[in-house]
Amino acid sequence: MGLTQRVALVASFALLCIPGSAADKKIDFNRDIRPILSNACFRCHGPDAAVREAELRLDIPAGAFAKRDGRAAIVPKYPAQSELMRRITHQDPQERMPPHDSKRVLTPAEIDLLRRWIEEGAAWQKHWAFESLHQPSSPQLPKENWSKNPIDQFVLKRLRGQGLSPARQASRETLIRRVAFDLTGLPPTLEQIDRFLNDKSPAAYEEMVDRYLESSAYGEQMARHWLDLARYADTNGYQYDTERTQWVWRDWVIDAYNRNMPFDQFTIEQLAGDLLPQATAQQRLATGFNRNHGITIEGGIIDEEYRVEYVMDRLVTVGSVWMGLTIGCARCHEHKYDPISQQEFYQMFAFFNQVPERGMRGFAPQETIASPLAAHHQAELAKQIAQLQIALSKPLDDDAEVQQWARKISSAGASWQVLSPGLMKSSGGSNFTKLADQSLLVGGANPGKDIYQIHASTEQSGLTAVRLQALTHESLPGGGPGRHTNSNFVLSEFELRVVSSKDPQQSKQVKFSQAKADYSQANYEIGKTIDGTTANNNGWAVDGPTRKKPVTAIFVAAEPFGYVGGTELQFRLRHEANFGTHGVGRPRLSISSAPVGSLRFDGPPAELVRIASLSAADRSGQERAKLISYFKEYHAKYQQLRKQLALLKQKKQAAFPATMIMKDLAKPRETFVLNRGQYDAPTKKVSPSVPKIFPPLPADAPQNRLGLARWLMDPAHPLTARVTINRYWQRLFGVGLVKTAEDFGVQGEMPSHPELLDWLAAEFIKEGWDIKQIHRLMLTSATYRQTSHVGSAAYAEDPENRLLRRGPRMRLAAEEIRDNALSISGLLVQRLGGKGVYPYQPKGIWMELNNRPGYSRQYPEGRGEDLYRRSLYTFWKRTVPSPMLKTLDAPEREFCTLQRSRTNTPLQSLLLLNGPQFVEAARFLGSRMLGEGGDTVEEKVVFGFRLATGRRPSQQETELIKSVYGSELKRFRSNPAAAQRILQVGQSVLAAEADVSEQAAWTSVARMLLNLDEAITKG
Repeated sequence: MGLTQRVALVASFALLCIPGSAADKKIDFNRDIRPILSNACFRCHGPDAAVREAELRLDIPAGAFAKRDGRAAIVPKYPAQSELMRRITHQDPQERMPPHDSKRVLTPAEIDLLRRWIEEGAAWQKHWAFESLHQPSSPQLPKENWSKNPIDQFVLKRLRGQGLSPARQASRETLIRRVAFDLTGLPPTLEQIDRFLNDKSPAAYEEMVDRYLESSAYGEQMARHWLDLARYADTNGYQYDTERTQWVWRDWVIDAYNRNMPFDQFTIEQLAGDLLPQATAQQRLATGFNRNHGITIEGGIIDEEYRVEYVMDRLVTVGSVWMGLTIGCARCHEHKYDPISQQEFYQMFAFFNQVPERGMRGFAPQETIASPLAAHHQAELAKQIAQLQIALSKPLDDDAEVQQWARKISSAGASWQVLSPGLMKSSGGSNFTKLADQSLLVGGANPGKDIYQIHASTEQSGLTAVRLQALTHESLPGGGPGRHTNSNFVLSEFELRVVSSKDPQQSKQVKFSQAKADYSQANYEIGKTIDGTTANNNGWAVDGPTRKKPVTAIFVAAEPFGYVGGTELQFRLRHEANFGTHGVGRPRLSISSAPVGSLRFDGPPAELVRIASLSAADRSGQERAKLISYFKEYHAKYQQLRKQLALLKQKKQAAFPATMIMKDLAKPRETFVLNRGQYDAPTKKVSPSVPKIFPPLPADAPQNRLGLARWLMDPAHPLTARVTINRYWQRLFGVGLVKTAEDFGVQGEMPSHPELLDWLAAEFIKEGWDIKQIHRLMLTSATYRQTSHVGSAAYAEDPENRLLRRGPRMRLAAEEIRDNALSISGLLVQRLGGKGVYPYQPKGIWMELNNRPGYSRQYPEGRGEDLYRRSLYTFWKRTVPSPMLKTLDAPEREFCTLQRSRTNTPLQSLLLLNGPQFVEAARFLGSRMLGEGGDTVEEKVVFGFRLATGRRPSQQETELIKSVYGSELKRFRSNPAAAQRILQVGQSVLAAEADVSEQAAWTSVARMLLNLDEAITKG
């Protein structure tokens, strides 16, 4: 007996053993009897005539009740006259069934169930999953005030039947963290947590759920699950496993989920978008789903053999994703358990057998289609260009050739929208003159210190970047802005608060992270940027090259911000006139914004920073070459990005790579039943059709993929809605209402809550296949809101939570664990869509496991922001997936994966503690604790703990973490080299002003926090 059968059987009888369950009720054929017959009898007495013994068929009533030689296998109400009972209880091992060599022995409990069923009349039922779908009425329970929606009434009915009660509601911190991960795959920010905690309105929870449903991260999270089903990868698989460019289709999936495309449309466009009347380019792009299978380029293959394999893959994937059936079992013979014949398998095969492709290099048909996220890509390209300008406009030294390469980029300006200031106030009596270019010229009195309040508004919605420029002007002393004798402009205590134009209650404070001096127009050397007088890096000074020439200072916000409907910018600036020994000239200020997100740049690798710190005389020729290579590389990238941006602005499809899509042959290809599934053994010719166990194709339906897709989405189809709803439930609760999500057939498990499954499936259809609505329904139920902290006894009684007596608790998925670490550390780059990126990976793995010369042997580790993008965008090599994600149970994606395994291994702990990505994240989390956490060690501990777990630590936890910090600080102060080593892990560079030992000690604390069970668990 296979694993699936054993799991289904054990689960079925585990439920029978719960007090008040089926053991005390009338026997139900689907629940109690069919699993026994399927596991013990159908292999020899089931649908497959080729292996059927004694011409006895027990999977249909006509065979089970028919008389043969005067006896019937089953005689209703008379177990003693039933041949089945006689044979399964026979004393002679040679006569007893199942046969001894089958290794299958019926237990006394199973025999008793069969006997009682026959005594009760042997009522037969069609397999539950093949029955027509009807929406049952939700139970009306007396004295019921727990339920939030009908889901809860079905759950509570079963709990009461078992004499049980649901768990209490989870804490608010737990709920928002649970919802955030389920809908976005990311942790909630402290601002989001506090907003929810402080919202005392009755609708606070529902509104919190709605905010996450509207997040663009929702589409990314949903797409992550879909990529497992779609067997998406960035390579072709097989021996050479070369790169493919299918990521534009992935963009389509993200966009479809974010637009809340109804699931019926989502299905039809992916299976048959090319066959729709007047199909659009986006509908053709959607059909890339069918082309995500592996494709070989190996010489010497038999072309037709592999072409047939590609078609097989499409059919098996569709059978799994939409029907939840192991339809591939009918490839070589009749299905041994489900009523699907080999002929019916090849009739469905015919739908997918019309693509004009080859087995060898079968990439055609392809089409170059723009991503539906093209607008996002355009904004991101502009952002990356701006980042390169900032990074490379600050030369690493005075080397002439290095400067030459740097100026090639720094001389090209980014496009910004200048904002017209509204409110303008001065605490010291300064006046403001608005010039024609909307800049402000400050004049009037010249006190020692002056506080400026300046407000401006931008109508841009979504992520926005802002910069404040201090410009020159002929009326200012020395041309300004800056001190009269050396042109050194000083502003300190920068503050920027951004406020929603629509809802003033929504606001946040934004810090500044970039400053540069622009001397390009005057052809001066590019100056240095130095910290200002404050310790929080919100103040800057720009040091001029000659100390007498005018400069332009640019200050760039450190993080993206923005609200739908526009944002008001509220600056508070302190201008120090008596800085040093000289008076300061008045500034001319300009405010501009751009819809390009944060302009953060992580800087060059630490090794280059070290080389750059050397004088030209002390630098070796090899080190100099490294510096020049760095600038050349980024200059080439800059030129490439500008070209891509130009194409995007012209709306040219050439900005995107060709994507494999579906297209049918003009003359249909004939399809035959293949003997034993062999490509070269055709037998009977067949036409496209569907299995007889299901409703037939409508008479007017096209006999192609479009007809099949519409048939799958017909409300009369018994499987599609049930299978899809079960998969959504599985994602939220860890286990589906049907545990065997991959098998809704006879060998699969009965639903734990059959009526709830059917109610949800019917509701899904009734609501127009609205994916967000069905998720909202599940997430707002009292069932979902239960705490998972119910004690060990409750876990022991129902370890998989099949009764839904508690809330979900499970380890986060591989991608969620990595993204969580990046997010709470502040490293995560939330750029929507685009091609795959290459985060950290042990060197040499590709060469070791995929060592064909010339074919993707070297792993091209990314740089800058590419290292910190969401794991959804990690380049997925089919034969060598990311070791980091694989260690945490991500699949290879050679084939469709309906549910991932969850393991618990020492290697996972070692990865989370020592993997470069996690150590680097710990460095930045430690830096956040040190810089943002507050003034005391305890405040910093609470800040970091909340980021990692979503809740405040107990006093005991706080004291423990403080003791760890103290011991680590002592260790690193006695061993500065160890502190330096841990702070050099990863490419990103931390600010240098922090004490190295403190920084290292907080890094150790952060490593511990990232490894907490709570940090990697949704509970």
